[in-house]
Amino acid sequence: MSTTPALSPAPYPVLSRQPLGDATTHHIRAGYRHRTTVEYFTDTADDDVTWQPDVYPYAATLAEHYGLDTLIDLGCGRAGKLAALAAERPNWTYIGVDFGDNLAWSRDNHPFGQWIDANLEKTEHLPLGPDLLRGSLVVCSDVIEHLLDPLPLLTLTRNLLSDGCSAAVFSTPAREFRSGYDAPGPPRNPSHVREWAGDEFQALLRARGFEIHYAGITRSDDASHGMSTQLVTVGLPEVRR
Repeated sequence: MSTTPALSPAPYPVLSRQPLGDATTHHIRAGYRHRTTVEYFTDTADDDVTWQPDVYPYAATLAEHYGLDTLIDLGCGRAGKLAALAAERPNWTYIGVDFGDNLAWSRDNHPFGQWIDANLEKTEHLPLGPDLLRGSLVVCSDVIEHLLDPLPLLTLTRNLLSDGCSAAVFSTPAREFRSGYDAPGPPRNPSHVREWAGDEFQALLRARGFEIHYAGITRSDDASHGMSTQLVTVGLPEVRR
């Protein structure tokens, strides 16, 4: 596959001396405390801060790089960033996937898009045809850290790739830049179940059958401009005959 666009590099902290965790900890290092309960995350904002401001523009650039015109947003929330892309690229197709109040709000307030009701801890397939999927890119921006069980989301993403999507873009907090590799958890954000360091998250993705095309660090928000969000582009390994 051709080279994917890259973001500017960020300096990396000193690596942890602890070994990576295994599947029982979702590859997070031993001793980290994961939340066992978490409330539904309602995607509302009471300030003018844009979180993960570079992820969706990156995904759009990547889609153009591959000649695609459809974005499938897993965990779209109220889809404000999709709306911004739709204003810039009105001829594209946008599919938002979420459930509960977030999806209802998006369906009622956005004049564009297809909205699919799906709990990402329980859904492994979407009702989308192969022709649409072949022109699609998946984006899942700062969603996986909210899930008690992230594996169905990863299975869903892998199935979308298997069925024709060209690539998937994940973002999630980079623990090593926020609280340190050996921070004991749980995260400071009460809506986050866990936060992965970059090497842990990449280990999780590889263990679930993905091939990593790009991994880097991007801004967490457009106020502090702190470089503490990891961005990873994945596909499926090519079958060698």
